[in-house]
Amino acid sequence: MRASRRSTASMLAMALLCVVLVPAVLADEHAVGDPTAAASAPVQAATRRAPVIQLRPQDSWVVELCALAFLATFLVNLFVGRRRNEQLALAWTTQLVAPDGVLDRNFSLLGPGDTAAGEVLLKDSMHCYKFWASGRRFCQGMLATFNLVRRQDLLAWGVMALRGQKDVLDLEVRMNEGAMPPLVLVVAQPTIARELQQGSDDVKSLCKRLEPTRDRIAQWPERLTVLAEHSSIFYDLMTPQLLDLAFSKEAFESLRPYFRYLHITSDAPDGPHAPVVRLSFVLPPQGDHATLNKFLALALLLADLLGSYKLSPEQEKRAREARQRREAADAKQGGGGQADERARRAEERRQAKLEAERERLRRLPPEQRAKELERKQKIQMRRHMAKFAKKG
Repeated sequence: MRASRRSTASMLAMALLCVVLVPAVLADEHAVGDPTAAASAPVQAATRRAPVIQLRPQDSWVVELCALAFLATFLVNLFVGRRRNEQLALAWTTQLVAPDGVLDRNFSLLGPGDTAAGEVLLKDSMHCYKFWASGRRFCQGMLATFNLVRRQDLLAWGVMALRGQKDVLDLEVRMNEGAMPPLVLVVAQPTIARELQQGSDDVKSLCKRLEPTRDRIAQWPERLTVLAEHSSIFYDLMTPQLLDLAFSKEAFESLRPYFRYLHITSDAPDGPHAPVVRLSFVLPPQGDHATLNKFLALALLLADLLGSYKLSPEQEKRAREARQRREAADAKQGGGGQADERARRAEERRQAKLEAERERLRRLPPEQRAKELERKQKIQMRRHMAKFAKKG
């Protein structure tokens, strides 16, 4: 009985040993006999490793949504701001060209003259519009430039709002050559006067600060800076009519919130035209025709005063000597660089004048154009003969 039990136990032990050892032996034999299995074992182990970069699911789309919202706001503001500037420019131009208005009574042509009927406003950019009027004594015309707030640019609009910048209208009366004596005069708000004194070559080199005396102008407004080439020029131009219109203490109070600067110069440092009268002011509220008409009348009154104003021999001598000193200083400092720049601008002005004359002749009827060309040819012949007579 004991022997049978022992034999049964040994048989169970041998069976258990076979169950454990036989699969391992078979696996080793398979690995030895099959090279591909041995090679694929490390690959399978590698595929079972965790990836180096794991993409986790998106928890929030706040950043993306904010970017899309900003882009949509920027595009909507671009469209709305552009339309708003167009509406403002058209509304103000309608006031400028109103029948029996200041410009209608003083200029024979409102608009560039070469566009379709009714098109008097030229778009320079989304925030800059220009209007041209011509046909008046003493001047070639007047250029009105609307420098509006950049409402189409969301970022620039925000910066301008923080700085308090507003819509501005710049008037530039371009005087005829020889109609204006050599002079430079600035009347401006203090901050703008400092900017002109630092950035404008004619003001910096020819003007000095002037304090109007009460015995000459008793009602001169406060907090208004005057930069003049000579004090006598300033007092000569400040006629009673001009003081009553804008520069007396009482008249200027209604213009003070809008007035920026007045710059009269025969030596404009920029632009193709030298003798100009520049008047810059903030646009008043829409519908304020009285303030707008005052500024227009001021620019035109100054053009008339300058067209009929003559310097005394002493003033002409001082003006000539001041410009000679400036040219000598420029030549000494920069090797004639600024003098060359002024010569270049003078040549540009001459070319612009010739181009304007050719354009004027082109618009004339054929018969009138032929007569005008014949007249110019006779003038050239007389000048040519006069030169030969002087040489003889």
